[in-house]
Amino acid sequence: MSEISDLFKEWDELNTKAGESMGQFDFSKIKEIRKEQSNIENAIFEIVKKHASEDILNILPENCGELEMGYNASDEVFYFVMIDPEFEDEEEIKLLAVAIDVNNNVSLINDFKIEE
Repeated sequence: MSEISDLFKEWDELNTKAGESMGQFDFSKIKEIRKEQSNIENAIFEIVKKHASEDILNILPENCGELEMGYNASDEVFYFVMIDPEFEDEEEIKLLAVAIDVNNNVSLINDFKIEE
């Protein structure tokens, strides 16, 4: 299994634990889990920066703390979601996502929709 695949799985497991702790109102546990998740997000973000095209690098913030993250386990794709800077001053907010898969392929998804 690749390093990034391991990071994806670890992040997803922590996300599940965070959800369980939220249901139990165990906020100290959630804080602990989020700290671990944050470290994994930073590691994935560094991999994204190594494999991203110049176009994508130009729109990425310095660090991933400003972004929302998500993971699609069935497709093994991790997303860093942000407000599309091209539409920042518009009434309707548009999102874009920088996605990375288990093969370190980085892509940009314009007009990204968050699935419920």
